[in-house]
Amino acid sequence: MSNQIDLNLLVVFDAVMTERNLREAGEKLNKSQPAVSQAVARLRDLTGDRLFDRIPTGISPTPRAEVLWAEVRDPLAQLQQTLSTSKFDPANITGEIVFGLSDDNRILHWPRVAQAIVAQAPHATLRMLGTNHTSVWNQLRNGIFDVALTVAGQPPAGMGARIFSQDDFVLLHRKDRKAPETAKAYADCRQLALVFDEEQPAYADEALEAAGEQRHVVARTARFDALPPMVAELDSVVALPRAIAMRFAETYGLSTSPLPLPFPPAIQKICWNQKTRNDPQNMWLRALVSDVLTEAHSMR
Repeated sequence: MSNQIDLNLLVVFDAVMTERNLREAGEKLNKSQPAVSQAVARLRDLTGDRLFDRIPTGISPTPRAEVLWAEVRDPLAQLQQTLSTSKFDPANITGEIVFGLSDDNRILHWPRVAQAIVAQAPHATLRMLGTNHTSVWNQLRNGIFDVALTVAGQPPAGMGARIFSQDDFVLLHRKDRKAPETAKAYADCRQLALVFDEEQPAYADEALEAAGEQRHVVARTARFDALPPMVAELDSVVALPRAIAMRFAETYGLSTSPLPLPFPPAIQKICWNQKTRNDPQNMWLRALVSDVLTEAHSMR
């Protein structure tokens, strides 16, 4: 690619990649669709690649376009943030700031996050809505949240995410229960399960199946804070990410133990819609939340 490339072409390219639609990219940039098409044509000449293919719902990027976007989107966002810093003051926010929070993040992080936001944006109104990793991307796509915190997987096209913690799983159980030391002993325990939107199978089911075992689930729930009382009353066990398991153990007088078989880690992410990636308020919000969560994670 030429060293003399016009930065404006990359700005247009970034908008087209985010919107996956030439008309909507033009609306975002206050440019006509022909102007956007002309910029894309110039980039095609510079890169020697067609960059986009037309599909019924808009356009689909080529592999070369995906590689190029991965190279330029973060520097563009950083430049936008640098240029916007002097103009944006969170103290002037008077509207709502809407968070999507998974249940464990609500318990662990919401008070600390809310305190940090209110300190910088005292005139804003915070609103917290529930989400989980099975629904967060559609909710962000529909503009329901400004940002969301959950263990979502890889972001689909048009969505963004940043990891803020990675947690191993441990077993939560009563203090008077001996921790299971084998897969069979674990499978023989009364089990509790977190289930969202009829999601199956869980990590525990997959791990036990790999070990040739099968568990019996005595109760399912979508709420983290429903688990500790059931652990105590039903003499049952549940596998949870370490941070929330430790919180429950301290609060409810329970114990945690290592799992006798491997689980994938719980990877917590800050998630957003790429349409807001260069919005000064959303950039400020993501940076502040990231700082708060990184500090909280480092103190564990």
